Amino acid sequence: MKIIAPVWHVMLLICTLAGFTAQAQQKTADSSKKVGDVMTQMLDYSRPGKYHAILGKLAGTWHFQDAKLSFVKGTLIRKPIYNGRFYMIEITGGKLKVPVADGQMKEEAYQGMQIEGYDNPAAKYVTVSINNHIGSDIQEETGDYDAAKKQFTYVSETELIAGTKEKNKRILKIIDENHYIEEYYQQQDGKDVKVRELDYTKTGD
Repeated sequence: MKIIAPVWHVMLLICTLAGFTAQAQQKTADSSKKVGDVMTQMLDYSRPGKYHAILGKLAGTWHFQDAKLSFVKGTLIRKPIYNGRFYMIEITGGKLKVPVADGQMKEEAYQGMQIEGYDNPAAKYVTVSINNHIGSDIQEETGDYDAAKKQFTYVSETELIAGTKEKNKRILKIIDENHYIEEYYQQQDGKDVKVRELDYTKTGD
């Protein structure tokens, strides 16, 4: 004997399945939209903008000179990379003795490299630095820009000797399109003490 389900039972089952299918499709669409929105935001936060453009004003080739020590001088080249999202800096100074392997010292020109940029989510300027003279660390500075004073202020903490940490500040003041100065400070007894000032003159693009 065949048992035939009432028509309304069949219709109810079809409607129920259709509802589940619609819900699943909606969830998939919502999930895809959410992923798309997140990706759009990440891409937008990755773009260079007006704050990166301020760094762009410092692009070019510069001669630098210590304000007091005549032998501290050299060349700095700053150029944009990744469509202006970051700037690469190469620094070449005078001859000095640098530490190499096996406890030896070697005389060669001072060399330094930096990458600087603006962290959009953090709303901070960031610079990382290495050099061939003092420090085996990768130094990181974070900073802000004061448009009224036309100056960057960076802060950092270094540990060049194990267990001895120092707090540092670097102020970069833009004088005009062809000149800027950098002032270096170390915190001593809770006070910022200037330890160096460098004058920069632009010599090429």
